[in-house]
Amino acid sequence: MGNAERSERDSQALRDLGRSLGLAAVGLVGALPLESGPAGRASDPLLLLAWLALCAAPCGAALGLLGLRPWPFGAAVIGAWGTLIVGVAGTAAREVPTPLWGVLALAGCMAFGAALARCVRNEASCALSLGALGLGLALWPVAPGISGLPWPPSLASLALDLSPVSLVVEASGLDWMRTAGVYDPAGTDRLERAPWAGELAGPGALVLGCAALGFAVLVRRSLSPKGSASS
Repeated sequence: MGNAERSERDSQALRDLGRSLGLAAVGLVGALPLESGPAGRASDPLLLLAWLALCAAPCGAALGLLGLRPWPFGAAVIGAWGTLIVGVAGTAAREVPTPLWGVLALAGCMAFGAALARCVRNEASCALSLGALGLGLALWPVAPGISGLPWPPSLASLALDLSPVSLVVEASGLDWMRTAGVYDPAGTDRLERAPWAGELAGPGALVLGCAALGFAVLVRRSLSPKGSASS
């Protein structure tokens, strides 16, 4: 019986490892070599950071759907993404000044997604909804400007502040407001907005995300008939 239990635990560990690797592999989409340069096509760390910012919260919600705990499997996904960011930045023309703060911001977004998933019955719907919400928040600052009518400065600043892409990219030390796809559509030359400070935004997002996750776990345990729930 002992050998059977050990074998089952080993099999479960391998399944969990495979699922976490599959979740981490989502980040590879943002590392596709789409940027043209003198040496040919290469990956752009800006696009990678933006993609990961959109994926972090939905992937956090998907942890529960896949039967994975935020620790250690969610942390492993974030670690893999951090390694990917450093690897892409090391071979790209665009530098990423503070990747650590960006990774912490991603971890906070993932923890927030995991927290929300524990407050609903359908984790798949939660993950899809978070993906749609993140995309909507990312497009909100620039959507009207594409037609030539950008938001008023105060509303454009608010939209940029609420975008997960702004948070992660600016925490990583990149100037998101001066990016070609944002500068003209959002009219950022009119704004007095200060970008997210990485040394505050990164750790702050992580603390808030972990606090939300801890609170969600406690609430779920208190509502469970058995007084416990998976964390």
